[in-house]
Amino acid sequence: MKRKIAIVGLGAAARTIHLPAIAKLPELEIVAGADSMAEEGSFPFKLFASIDDLLEFCTPDILVVATPPDTHHAFVTQGLRAGCHVFCEKPFMETLEEADDIIALADRQDRHVVVNNQYRFMNIHTAAQNCIGTPSFGNLLFVTMHQTFHMTPETEAGWRGHDTQRTGKEFGIHALDLCRYFFGEEPISIVARMPKGKDPDGPDFLNLIQLEFSGDRVAHITLDRLSRGPHRYLDIRCDGSEGVVETSIGGRLEASAGLVARTRQPFARLDISMGGRARLYHGESFRKIASDPLDLFADATARLLGHFTDALDKGRIPPCDARDNRGTLALMLAAYKSDESRGPVLLAA
Repeated sequence: MKRKIAIVGLGAAARTIHLPAIAKLPELEIVAGADSMAEEGSFPFKLFASIDDLLEFCTPDILVVATPPDTHHAFVTQGLRAGCHVFCEKPFMETLEEADDIIALADRQDRHVVVNNQYRFMNIHTAAQNCIGTPSFGNLLFVTMHQTFHMTPETEAGWRGHDTQRTGKEFGIHALDLCRYFFGEEPISIVARMPKGKDPDGPDFLNLIQLEFSGDRVAHITLDRLSRGPHRYLDIRCDGSEGVVETSIGGRLEASAGLVARTRQPFARLDISMGGRARLYHGESFRKIASDPLDLFADATARLLGHFTDALDKGRIPPCDARDNRGTLALMLAAYKSDESRGPVLLAA
């Protein structure tokens, strides 16, 4: 069944992620877009200056909301009331009250809202999650995530560069969602620090977050936009009782050779991973278990959209729906509450 899709917001996220993702899915037909800054003829579909004009022109099966966070509640509300399912960029909403309002409205309208938690659908993270509980990995004990991100005028354009919760909203929400995905449960508590140094009213460029899960298991997240060291988009290590999985986002063409220290045996390796890779380790030995293409963000978004449309076809609840994402939003907001109070926040069981 071919479904009609329209998009509100035609900025960088739409151009580099959403439109390429939609193009990968033959079951979707993009029929319109809305953005007051877009020029007529710059996109191969009908353009409108506002969401009101778009929804007057048509009622798409799915409305994509790819606009700044402070517009999400209003635009998702309009889409639901018009009879659309909605695919919303993160962060889902700005408050839990807004999230609850949208969840209730979606129920009344018998429509679904899905949030673009596409990191779950990157091959490397899916492979890591699939390892958990297997004989080669065992039980998940500990997760560490690290990002060293170099900011530029382009990365700070728009809402990001002025938001006092910049890093948590824009990226921390992905890291927190992956923790929920890997552990398969909600954490018990969260403690976070977002030191701002000489600019206490400015954006948070450093997030240090620790999550406690059942069974005395822990996740630790470092998001560093201050370091002048090597750029690392996202490195994750999942420690299991029998093995370790390490994932890394970022293209590599890597050749290496040398001697294995323990056996003195020579080795030579070639690794081509254009968008990211995942390796399963046992001591010094490892094997690559997954890689992602160069367009991994659009590719993962396409995979999530594909699951969304499949769930609609089969009358099922789609992955990353609003109810599930509420848990991720609650974690992000709790991290800032912890930083403000300088102490841990206990989370509802």
